[in-house]
Amino acid sequence: MIRAGNELLKIARKELKLSQTDMGERLHMTQRTLSRIETGDRDLRVFEYFTLMGMIGRPTDDLSPLFLETKELRNYNAFLELRGLLRDNMLSEVRQRLPEFEKILTSNQTFIRQFIIFTKIYIDGEMPHQEAIDKLYETLEMSVINFDKNNISKYRFTYNEIYIVFAIAMRLEKLGDLDNAASLYKALIESRGSAAATKEDMSALYPSIMFNLSNVLGKAKRYHEALEYCESARRLCVELKNSRLLPHILYNTAWIQRLMGEEKRIYRTYYNRAYHVAYAMDNKEIVDIIKKEAEEFGFSEF
Repeated sequence: MIRAGNELLKIARKELKLSQTDMGERLHMTQRTLSRIETGDRDLRVFEYFTLMGMIGRPTDDLSPLFLETKELRNYNAFLELRGLLRDNMLSEVRQRLPEFEKILTSNQTFIRQFIIFTKIYIDGEMPHQEAIDKLYETLEMSVINFDKNNISKYRFTYNEIYIVFAIAMRLEKLGDLDNAASLYKALIESRGSAAATKEDMSALYPSIMFNLSNVLGKAKRYHEALEYCESARRLCVELKNSRLLPHILYNTAWIQRLMGEEKRIYRTYYNRAYHVAYAMDNKEIVDIIKKEAEEFGFSEF
């Protein structure tokens, strides 16, 4: 049934650094059964596939790996790994892996070429912001001909396209063009219902978009709007089971309330929540920031 099931299983087991016995226990099968799958004597069944994908954090609604040849499967896994690193903002690792990814890649499809070009722009910390924005628009037009930035809601964006528009908005924010950055973030959020992306992709991208929008609105002193998007981002994190940004969102809420001139007891509640969530997630960056600000604003020790 599953053409590349044996290779898929071997790659996943290597990634997880498990023995056949340990992997078999995780998949609720004997070591002998797992061995037969790896040698191609027995098919990997569909619900075993879903379990396997869940173990290595891959999209479970994507069935394409089931029908790939070995070489294609390895390229597909390399692509997913690179995309995951980019999504988690592990840019140094992306820089290390991107050249090797380009070497092994055999596909000339626009989607992959667009991803590579976009990634190179995204990780280039030296490129001037306006130059990056111009190149990002050119990259977007590889798949969206005559892109109309004033009518974003009409597009059914793919993951690549959402990320490119997101990157343009981030560069505009760094240029200090807060109004246009906010407009792009809002347009992406408004077009969310028509996005051609998986739930996993939505979970990764949209809380970040809402969080960035709250930052921009806070800098623009549009505090009430900023708080609304903080709350929307928090609810979306809960809905999509994505807790990675929660400490940042809670901290942002406290920061905006403080800028609004709210009473200390109100914004301190969010500082406390941000601190404890960050501490539980071992997010030292946010923990250290809050500790420093707690001392500055005269809070007692958390």
